[in-house]
Amino acid sequence: MPPTTETAAGALDPRQEQAIRFVEKLGGALQRYGTPSNRLDDVLQLLSSIYNLKGHFFSTPSAIFYSYDLPQEQSHARLQRVYDHDLDLDKLARLDQLFNKVVDGKVPLADGPYEVEAIVQRKPPYPKALTLAAFTLTSASAAAFFGGGIPESQLAAAGGFSLGLLYLLLPFSRQLARLFEPAGAFVVTLVILLFAKVLGASSDIATLASLVVLVPGFSLTIGATELALKHQVSGVGRLAGAMVTLMMLILGVFAAREIGGHYLGLGMGSIEAVPGPTWMAPVGLVIAGLGLGILFKAAPRDLPWVIAAVLLPYAAFEAGIGDLSRVLSVFLGGLIAGCFGNVFARVLDRPSMVVRLPGILILVPGVTGFLSLSELAEGDAIEGIQTMFTVFQTATALVAGLLVSNAVISPRKVL
Repeated sequence: MPPTTETAAGALDPRQEQAIRFVEKLGGALQRYGTPSNRLDDVLQLLSSIYNLKGHFFSTPSAIFYSYDLPQEQSHARLQRVYDHDLDLDKLARLDQLFNKVVDGKVPLADGPYEVEAIVQRKPPYPKALTLAAFTLTSASAAAFFGGGIPESQLAAAGGFSLGLLYLLLPFSRQLARLFEPAGAFVVTLVILLFAKVLGASSDIATLASLVVLVPGFSLTIGATELALKHQVSGVGRLAGAMVTLMMLILGVFAAREIGGHYLGLGMGSIEAVPGPTWMAPVGLVIAGLGLGILFKAAPRDLPWVIAAVLLPYAAFEAGIGDLSRVLSVFLGGLIAGCFGNVFARVLDRPSMVVRLPGILILVPGVTGFLSLSELAEGDAIEGIQTMFTVFQTATALVAGLLVSNAVISPRKVL
């Protein structure tokens, strides 16, 4: 670990040097696997104080700056770039467990960086076939929430399956990985155009349901939370990244529609969706919760809790909060999801993010953002701006609910 500003010989004792190595190794891994800047800052500050280090930290979605005030008016500073972001709830939970073990002395501090690397190198908890099934079933179940019936679910399953196949090819091509969102939207839209008339399904609903996994609703929510907690640089960067992702998705959809319509004779058609039976929504939520748990790489032991977290806000909406105004209902839904995540963290001593992220599935504003930009791209500026305003309303209400939940029930954990 080459320092950028070296200290005088002997200014640091070996234990502090070990602490700095562990803090920086852990910080990079936590950032890589989806930790928001506000929680990352809390972890690094707490860990530094435990080892008598006066640390200062500044993080963005792609980098972390570390600075330490050392004896004899010396200092140590480092810029750490963070690549290959991957929302992995299993590794996040393992890093949290390692943090506890090192602090409690169950794992030697000197071994901490090597244990972090061992966690980073772990294989995914689920085989490729199960990941492919999760893409398929999550897309199929999402169709019911967008007003679709059984034909739309079948068509969305075909789109989700094609998206899953493309995802499994990412390790073999760095260029494909960089273009996954527009390429995925392009492939999904073409597949849906091919089968829409055969199944008699609405291609609009199936397209949206198939791409729901790629819509950056969680990034919008996390970015808004960071802004609310005064992490402006990270929040603005994350929101900007989410908006670019939305635009890339829309680019892929429109490109496929143009090519399919002009060169392959595949029109979008005007098939109107017929809502499915009442059992589709709750059953779809269970399937979506299971699928998201697998796609977010939650540990198998946590999958029942992920499903419960997804069902809880839905049950609250069915019990009556859905009849309130949109802002108030989303606020209460976020409050319920946040409280459940904090109880999970207190009781099971695992990061609240394991259930908090899936728990806000039906609340996140990403799909609305996708629709607003799509309307703008189609030339409907007034409707697009109105829908975009709804995005900000939803995001603000959701963030407020999550923040209030921390005051109502403290998670007793920094993650």
